[in-house]
Amino acid sequence: MIQILFATQTGNSEFYAEEVGRHLEKAIVSSIEDFDFLTLPEQKRVIFIISTTGDGDMTNDMLKFWQFLLIKDLPKESLIKLEFTVFGLGDSSYPKFNYAARKLRSRLLQLSAKEFVPSAFGDEQHPCGIDTEFVIWFENLVKKCETQANIQQYIKIEQTDTNGQQNIVEQFDFEFTHKKRLSAEEHSKETYQYNFKCNKLYECGDILCVKPRNQDKLVSQFIAVQKLDGNKWVKLEEQKQNQKSKKIPKIISIQQLFSEFLDITSPPNRYFIKLMSQYAERDIHKQKLTEMCAQTPEGLEEYYSYVYREKRNVYEVLYDFQPCVIPLEFLIDSLKLIRERQYSISSAYDGEQISITVALVSYTTGKNRPIKGFCSNYLDNLVPGQQIEGKIIKGTIAFPKQLEIPVIMVGPGTGVAPFIGFIEQRVKQGAKNKEKTILFFGSCYEDKEFYYKEFLQESAITLFTAFSRDQQKKIYVQHRILENRDLINKIVKENAQNVMIIVTGTSKKMPTQVESVFKECVGEQMVQELKKRKQYLVECW
Repeated sequence: MIQILFATQTGNSEFYAEEVGRHLEKAIVSSIEDFDFLTLPEQKRVIFIISTTGDGDMTNDMLKFWQFLLIKDLPKESLIKLEFTVFGLGDSSYPKFNYAARKLRSRLLQLSAKEFVPSAFGDEQHPCGIDTEFVIWFENLVKKCETQANIQQYIKIEQTDTNGQQNIVEQFDFEFTHKKRLSAEEHSKETYQYNFKCNKLYECGDILCVKPRNQDKLVSQFIAVQKLDGNKWVKLEEQKQNQKSKKIPKIISIQQLFSEFLDITSPPNRYFIKLMSQYAERDIHKQKLTEMCAQTPEGLEEYYSYVYREKRNVYEVLYDFQPCVIPLEFLIDSLKLIRERQYSISSAYDGEQISITVALVSYTTGKNRPIKGFCSNYLDNLVPGQQIEGKIIKGTIAFPKQLEIPVIMVGPGTGVAPFIGFIEQRVKQGAKNKEKTILFFGSCYEDKEFYYKEFLQESAITLFTAFSRDQQKKIYVQHRILENRDLINKIVKENAQNVMIIVTGTSKKMPTQVESVFKECVGEQMVQELKKRKQYLVECW
């Protein structure tokens, strides 16, 4: 038996794990979070599909497994029986490219495990994306494993006349009340604070996970092009262990299946294209789709050029190649689950409401196709009184509750979101000393993107701003930190045992550059000590 374990923040690793599982004999696909890590020393072969999140961090579902591997007194030959391979999903535009997958590989080797297939690391920045490395790695993998003659599906479908309403529990946890625009009205970049009724307990630094839904119009178009009846009910039976069986109700209507559970807003994967090549009715379409899903550099380029770069969603691709009706069980098997999106909470707990800060994702592709972000567009179309499905989870930031502990915050753009709630909390606590709460905020333009301007200027904090495009020479938060190095050095040195430095925002160059200037201010050794004591925290995306 081969164990295939995935660790994911967005669902991408899960798809690749399922793709591997379809082809291998006696393979079990599961989240690394569900795996009993105490059995790892007894496993013969394990395939790891691992994503990296934030600033080179392990995904949330991998933390317990990783902590187990880091136990200091684990014998060096703990995993001598284990054969493994790792495929990493990463983005080389981030400094710590595929860091989680690489660290996992190194630790497994330290514990005497052996690679039965060389590990590989996919790069989102490659012209053909993650698949470039995946195709090569997968070809090597199947040479060393038993494969199935027929690709086995994960789910079997039965039509049912039974109304399954009693099997479905509607979980609407938050009621939308209103939104407030934070960017200037005339600005093309739209950023809002979204507010919801909420009596659930949360703390500053926590995260609101929002599960969006496919738009009604898109669902109707998809159902029509696939010649389905949205009012029909089906029964799902698990053929092979998978995540969908755990998350989709056993009895469900076609309408709800494609509205609430399966993602038809995002581009289809190459397995979906392969299915289309088998069910397309026109020979010219079959030929084109076959070329697009071929495991060759040319096939990858065809797929990325037509589907991925242009962000064509599932319906749009089906529409272009109609008639192409795919059996329902194959649709369920090949489409991704709608994943939750995570947003830092930007309000302090009051028992009544909760807020998040969201920049709407909107852009045009190379061929001038307008694209909107799945979840931000969903949020922007909410109407007061509408309820959404979501949950609150712990983030990586733990803010101090004591007013005497100084906190230095760096939050450019929507990275300021978690700090708004924390500042609100300190205001409620009666904070007066401005040097105990320092914020470095930055954006492109003061008159267009100074989020929460009045609130920040009126609060008992020390505020430094950097608006990069308001002058000829670009100024960023890093420059403001260096300009105030004496103040930073004084606060850190006088409060070395409890001072907090917290950095949030985009994960690309900013966190590394900010850390570099803090090292200039207080010394590299001090920054490393703060990191070890979890007094220097980074939460980036």
